[in-house]
Amino acid sequence: MSKSHAVKGTIVAALLVVGVVGGVIWWSGSGESGDGGGARARAGTGTGTAARGAKKAPRRANHLLGQRSQYLRQHLYNPVDWYPWGEAALARAKMLGRPIFLSIGYASCHWCHVMEREVFENEDVARYLNAHFVSIKVDREERPDIDAVYMQAVQMMTGGGGWPLTAFLLPDLRPFYGATYIPRERFAKLLRRLVDLYAKRRQTLEGAAARLYAAVSAEEKRAAADARVDAKLVERSVRALIARVDPTWGGTRGRMKFPTPARWSLLMHYYRKHGDKAAAQAVKLTLDKMASGGIYDHIGGGFHRYATDARWLVPHFEKMLYDNAQLALLYIEAARVFGDARYERVARETLEFLLRRMRDEKSGAFYASYDADSGGHEGTFYVWTPAQIEAAVPGADGRELAKLLGIGASKGSASTAVARFEGAWIPTWRAEGHVAGRALLERYRQRLQEVRAKRVWPGLDKKVVTSWNALAIRAFAAAARAFGEPRYLAVARKAADTLWSVHRGKAAADDVELARASNDGKASGVAVLDDYAYLAEAYLELFESGQRLGDFRRVMALIGAAEKRFVRAEGGGYYFTQRQSESPLGRPMRFYDGVRPAAQAVLLRAQLRAAAMRGDETLRARARRGLKAASARLASDGALEMPSWLDVLLLDGGPFYEVVIAGGGGSASDGTCSAFDHELRRRFARYTATIHVPAKGSSKALLDALPATENKIALGGKPTAYVCRFGQCKAPTTDPKVFARQLSQGWQR
Repeated sequence: MSKSHAVKGTIVAALLVVGVVGGVIWWSGSGESGDGGGARARAGTGTGTAARGAKKAPRRANHLLGQRSQYLRQHLYNPVDWYPWGEAALARAKMLGRPIFLSIGYASCHWCHVMEREVFENEDVARYLNAHFVSIKVDREERPDIDAVYMQAVQMMTGGGGWPLTAFLLPDLRPFYGATYIPRERFAKLLRRLVDLYAKRRQTLEGAAARLYAAVSAEEKRAAADARVDAKLVERSVRALIARVDPTWGGTRGRMKFPTPARWSLLMHYYRKHGDKAAAQAVKLTLDKMASGGIYDHIGGGFHRYATDARWLVPHFEKMLYDNAQLALLYIEAARVFGDARYERVARETLEFLLRRMRDEKSGAFYASYDADSGGHEGTFYVWTPAQIEAAVPGADGRELAKLLGIGASKGSASTAVARFEGAWIPTWRAEGHVAGRALLERYRQRLQEVRAKRVWPGLDKKVVTSWNALAIRAFAAAARAFGEPRYLAVARKAADTLWSVHRGKAAADDVELARASNDGKASGVAVLDDYAYLAEAYLELFESGQRLGDFRRVMALIGAAEKRFVRAEGGGYYFTQRQSESPLGRPMRFYDGVRPAAQAVLLRAQLRAAAMRGDETLRARARRGLKAASARLASDGALEMPSWLDVLLLDGGPFYEVVIAGGGGSASDGTCSAFDHELRRRFARYTATIHVPAKGSSKALLDALPATENKIALGGKPTAYVCRFGQCKAPTTDPKVFARQLSQGWQR
């Protein structure tokens, strides 16, 4: 039995003794850190289309008045006397000696809305909460530090997690009970039992909190263990991951499907390295099934949050910036690796969706998310009936288009199935004849978008999150290079410049201090490791696509700031938060990938790439120390839970090439680049880092930032390519064919 399961058993056993758990505990256990996904599948309350309905006459505002977070503002007029996380709430709990009720969610979370409507809008529940608890509401997107601490606690108690996160804390902030979504009657019963327990059996709660603290400490010590990590570990982990792939529908086996781009990126890179056909097949199958299922928006572009079934048919209808940015990048690379125009189309449609609907035109920054709910019901914005399609597209074309989109079908074949939802249909692209029918969809797509736009729109959270924007910046910069699109580079650069001006604090000249997010152009919250690591990688992509030296300087500034603010002195690795959190559970370290890659692994990847571009062995050694800090976990959990770390191992094993192109001018995102750049664009090789220098060699500024460019000049007046590995260079060449062969050494794609 693992330590976390042992803790769960002892804590639950303690609560059972006094009758707390019986029929009350309600938690999510999706195994994918799903945003309420487990709760959605388990709720069983008949509220599948419930949402935040019309408000009654305005009540007196609670203590959330003045908060910038859209999520907190949604709860401003609840009868629950909510406080934001801060000194006022924490001091009140200590002064009154009351337990804390902590509720964590986010603006586009469907089951957060359900719990608000059912529980927090109920006068009786609110009255009881106000009399016996201090209630704190937290936006997990603005305060991921708090969310990380208490999500870890709930996961150790229950074996799963999700949002809304529901936790009960002692006044000293130690958690003693946790869950996710809880229906009203069960919640009311739970409150009464916890209050009774707090009054009569306080020692039991203290014991549960102490055991949880001990378990968290044990996890911290495990992080410092050492194990062997090498190419054989990558191979074993890849084989284990492939064995978990659903052979019919792609993705990993399970009753729900999450995109988890890091897994498929690892398999694609393994295929590029070794030519492994099973890895390639797993990636292509997954990408095909996702792009043809209901999780993909065939009318407006972009991906929904996850699929509630195994066939990618019925999505949870949220649209998150981070999902779409990562998936766009995944399809961009797949388009080049597999030479498949379908993947390029999906990537472009996803990027265009972000441009049309999730971007602030003035600042260029990207919004956080679209809600799952529209007008009081989940998914109604996205579903169709045959009559609606045929009203938008009359005649035979409308009937054919409805058929191609699977709308109106009563049943499907084993390979297609039907995506029904609440009496309507979710568009898919699996019906017979769908390949030949693509032109028909393209002809009427704009018309369908116009008709759909007249419906009640799902809520849009206009929060700008640093790390999520970094993922979008990286995707657009990569698309600029892979597809030769200067427009995408301009989009990426504008968003990056906005983050640098709005989200960067007033640290010393040689330091970078980031804010976590901004609302209405005003920054708030303390950044976590994700923000520094993701933004460093985004600026690396920007530099390679546009060759602006200032972008690389920002990469190094961010890497340096992360080292200063997050490094763990003993045992290596990086903390998730900058300082000791308000929670006594300590500074968390996040090793596992979820819907987004582990920030530690992203930072190490950025360090390796930057080290290669600089020829910096010290920086490379730092990245390798970071890998060692995760070695014990990698050896035991790497296959499914840590693919981004394995990707770093694969990259470090190389050969990883720094490519210096002297002469030729231009960049890979416009029409002025050299034949060498066209070869790089055709390959979209993630195992290279490219630098351009003038024909006569580097300037002083370029040499200071990128010493590896020294003595790289154009030979005989012709553009010349230098393919190197930390200063050990192959023979310089002016021949693109020779250059292609040099890049191919050690890699098959």
